[in-house]
Amino acid sequence: MLDENWGKDNFVLTKYLAEHVPLSLAQGRYATFDNQLIVTAGSLQTRYGTPVYVVFEPNGSGAASPWSLRGVTDRPRAALLPQPPDLPEWPTIDPGSEVVIGHEHILEDNEDRVRFLSATPRVAQMCAVAGAIQWSIHRELLIRQMYFGTQSYFVPVYLTSREDITAPPDLVAPVQVQPGYVVARTLLLPHMAYARARVAANRADQLPSWLLRAWAEHAETVGDDAGADPDE
Repeated sequence: MLDENWGKDNFVLTKYLAEHVPLSLAQGRYATFDNQLIVTAGSLQTRYGTPVYVVFEPNGSGAASPWSLRGVTDRPRAALLPQPPDLPEWPTIDPGSEVVIGHEHILEDNEDRVRFLSATPRVAQMCAVAGAIQWSIHRELLIRQMYFGTQSYFVPVYLTSREDITAPPDLVAPVQVQPGYVVARTLLLPHMAYARARVAANRADQLPSWLLRAWAEHAETVGDDAGADPDE
């Protein structure tokens, strides 16, 4: 595959395949050969532009999972090679949508992430976060993300400076789209958005430069045991 920094123990690659392999199966984008099951590794390619495939073989009877990973290759044995899955359509956000803030999780459970707002009254904190989210939505700074097949967005939250929107923001808000409004239930450190955003991008270079910069600074320490889940 093309060189990418997938994080400690290939954390991001695992998340990527966990979304794309089930999507391939659901869309019938797979091939079989000699009891093997073959799907593309999403849209991943070799440095020469050849698609990368994931090959599974059946487990024995009584196994917890019916399939196990046989290998990853750009030359699978199949008469007709499968195509990558189609990503679903992302919901549309009306720029005038109300922004609803989950203040308990944002301003209490993760108070350390918004410590620079600690001296501000609670209502003012909520207004500041909601306004920063609205500002980014209005300027179409949304980043697509996908989690367990559900499509939503990350929104950069600039609270201390907006002079350079190519620089990492103070925080990132995962937002869920509802009719007439969007919900932000938590705020993340910028690098924490990378794994789910990479799932929704065909190539890493399609992600915004600030996210690539934030990820590059933290990738070597981010894994399943490093608090990288955006729900935390």
